[in-house]
Amino acid sequence: MKQIINKLLQITAITLSISGTTFAALPDPLDPRDVANMPFEQRQARAKEMHELMKQATPEERKEFHQKLRLKMQSLSPEERKAMHEKMREDWKALTPEQKEQVQKQRHSYLRSLPPEQREEMKKERRKLLDKFPPQEREGWNNELSK
Repeated sequence: MKQIINKLLQITAITLSISGTTFAALPDPLDPRDVANMPFEQRQARAKEMHELMKQATPEERKEFHQKLRLKMQSLSPEERKAMHEKMREDWKALTPEQKEQVQKQRHSYLRSLPPEQREEMKKERRKLLDKFPPQEREGWNNELSK
């Protein structure tokens, strides 16, 4: 009887550990073109859902997700990336001030939920990515996003 209980406990522990890692795993990023074509509300809901999943994920899982997302972006042709960037910029300009504030609050809330080391690592990664663009192209990006 004692052996049966031990076996059941072992099986339960294994099942919980497997299901725990299954629930924590992040889904693959969506195709950037699909995200760019989503209506604002759908994009916001997706971002909120992903932020919640990212909060529960390990730093390694978040890093892997960001790498996959970068690879999907890099798989687009330069013309596709530029067109998508322009579309997203136009979508941003079309948002109401309340919607822009909602986007910023959601983004800041997610970033504040991360450990300081992770935030610093993300800042470094962002700087490294932005350094690939000429200064005249980067000029005004932060101002544009804060309006």
